[in-house]
Amino acid sequence: MKQCPTCRTTYTDETLRYCLADGGSLIDVGTEAETVVRPGVRVDIPSQAYPTIPNTTPAAPTKGSPIVKIVIALLVLGFLGLLGLGAAGAIFYFNSGGMNIAAASPTPTPTPVPTRSPSPSPTLDEDEQLEQEIANLQKQLEDALKPSPTPTSGSKNDGRPTARVNSPSDGFLALRSEPDAEHGERIAQIPHGAIVYLENCEKEQVKIGSRLGRWCMVTYQGQEGWVFNAWLDYQ
Repeated sequence: MKQCPTCRTTYTDETLRYCLADGGSLIDVGTEAETVVRPGVRVDIPSQAYPTIPNTTPAAPTKGSPIVKIVIALLVLGFLGLLGLGAAGAIFYFNSGGMNIAAASPTPTPTPVPTRSPSPSPTLDEDEQLEQEIANLQKQLEDALKPSPTPTSGSKNDGRPTARVNSPSDGFLALRSEPDAEHGERIAQIPHGAIVYLENCEKEQVKIGSRLGRWCMVTYQGQEGWVFNAWLDYQ
């Protein structure tokens, strides 16, 4: 025997599964029950009351919650896919020569700046000539400003030939003990423009630096020694 737990209608037909009155699921209740006949339907009325069985039908899930989760998951996956495509595109761009294309873009050609050709430097001979001219002008100026030196008491006579020291670069001419720039000891320094008395000169010419001349014995302020006459102006 089966009974509807909602309306308490019992049925003896074992093939029935749902209540004919309200459509509820039927349950087995045994054989002791009173039979109630309804118009067109035979029903059994139980002889005693039975406890109410709670409805065990599961509650329907909230509409829309699974759909929202699916939509959110699809959006996240789409965003991650876009990031992956962007990274792959950047790698492909750099590997396929994108930087070379950017580097090969035409750049404005700078306008060449005209350069001045340097004036030819004077040769060594021109420098020496210019130096000598300056020295001569300086000597002439000193001659005009300074009185003529008088011979010292140690001089022998006034009839000897004289010469003027012309050494503007060093400012003096060395008076040496021997006619040798390396071995001759320096006795004194004759200042530029000073007058010396010539005693004698060697016949052989030698070259010191860029100057060619002879060693001459001279007297300066009572001292005798050797000077190189390339830095002397004869009077």
